[in-house]
Amino acid sequence: MRRIVKLCGLMCVLPLLWNARARAQEDPPLSVLEFHSSNPALNETFRWAKHQALAYVRTGSDSIGPWYEAALPGRNAFCMRDVSHQTTGAAALGLFEANRNMLDRFADSAAASRNWAAYWEIDLKGMPSPADYRTDADFWFNLPANFDLVDAIVRMWRWTGDESYRNDPRLQLFFRATLTDYIAQWQLQPESILTRPRIANQFQAKGEFVASRGIPSYTEGPKDFIFGADLLAAEYRAIRSYREIALAPEDKALAARLQTTADAIQHLLETIAWSQEHRHFNGAIQKTLSGFGSGDTLALYFDAVKNPSHLRGALDYVSDPAYWKTINIEEESYVPIVLFRYGRIPAAYQVLLDLAAQGKPRRDYPEVSYAVIAALVSGAMGIEPAPTGDTYDVQTLPQPMAKNDDFSVTSLRIKGNVVDISHVAGPGTRFVNHKGAVLRWRAAFEGTVDNLQVDGRLVRAEHGLLAGGMPMSWTTVTVPLGGSVIVTHAPTGKRKTGASVLPHN
Repeated sequence: MRRIVKLCGLMCVLPLLWNARARAQEDPPLSVLEFHSSNPALNETFRWAKHQALAYVRTGSDSIGPWYEAALPGRNAFCMRDVSHQTTGAAALGLFEANRNMLDRFADSAAASRNWAAYWEIDLKGMPSPADYRTDADFWFNLPANFDLVDAIVRMWRWTGDESYRNDPRLQLFFRATLTDYIAQWQLQPESILTRPRIANQFQAKGEFVASRGIPSYTEGPKDFIFGADLLAAEYRAIRSYREIALAPEDKALAARLQTTADAIQHLLETIAWSQEHRHFNGAIQKTLSGFGSGDTLALYFDAVKNPSHLRGALDYVSDPAYWKTINIEEESYVPIVLFRYGRIPAAYQVLLDLAAQGKPRRDYPEVSYAVIAALVSGAMGIEPAPTGDTYDVQTLPQPMAKNDDFSVTSLRIKGNVVDISHVAGPGTRFVNHKGAVLRWRAAFEGTVDNLQVDGRLVRAEHGLLAGGMPMSWTTVTVPLGGSVIVTHAPTGKRKTGASVLPHN
């Protein structure tokens, strides 16, 4: 990786809106998030990642409001792909205003003159970075990015509970433009994508970036391909995520119609991008529909793999040091959270500690420290907000490096609340709700047991499988403001052999 809507009627007033927002914002406080573990290596990993991530935060003193660096260090800019990936770590650190500012700016920048592509990179003045942009006919852009941004906005809506992510007219316009005009103009429909040209909208013969105006992947080196597996996976995920956030009747109708497109795109991923010979996903697909490279990490990151055999193959491939020790650090930064999500715990910790190791080349790239924070909070601790319509608000799932490890986070801001969560060997989890509304907490654990204990009271456990096949048991409890609840394995719980598979979107 290089750094791996129709909004025209609003453009004349947007500078005024942004200046007003910038003046109204206060400098964000230093993050109060803390992580503690009985494993010294994890404590040092968090300490470094928090310090490094916060070093890239730029407060509201800039005319554009709060933001953080998300591009090559020292460029004083934020890149669309990097921001989409960094938002989870930033949310865990409490950088909500910076997340919202940058996501809004990218969404606002999408324009018909660029076939509804947003700016690839924005500088500290709020302008397209001169490193990637000359004119609307001559600029750098990677096509998965609009879809990645849709998914990032939905994830931040889940994490914050902020309904303006859902009902802001500007974001609604971006969603609609991306999932209609953008798909059509870049020839990303299921019936067109197999025969599309590599660069679908080249408006001038010569220019600095005309051969990069709509690269159909985050893979940027080779030019002999028509689309990447990551583009399919990102398009699929954006459509599925949009279904959660669609609000108006016309948006819900659009989301429903798009499910056929999502299913067809996902089918192409599993049939065209999958290499039966090598048992993993090719990264780049050529005109002959043969492929090369690896598309496994982002296919898994966007939860676009449904075939169980393909899922195992992709996870085996990504878990192998022969893969993750040879890729660039941008791509490696995605790997830990992916492996945690699918229950490949030993491999997840291997890559996590490698990313944060002292002396690791390019570990100062901003994306790395934010990815490490996300891997510890959402991966190792298993803290995730619920998708729309589920019966809980926040889930925890401890995935320790060693079974006797204890670890915790304090002062975590999620769903408008401030919570402390502690996992102890045994296993057990304590959830403290310091600030905010009542929360429905799904306390989940690896393995299948008959019973769990809630503050010492025996309850029947529910059961399922993570997408990677790891069995889990859970119970859902209500934690009031000021409340503290402990859920543990019951001493007499017996192992069971069967479990239903959890549905995934």
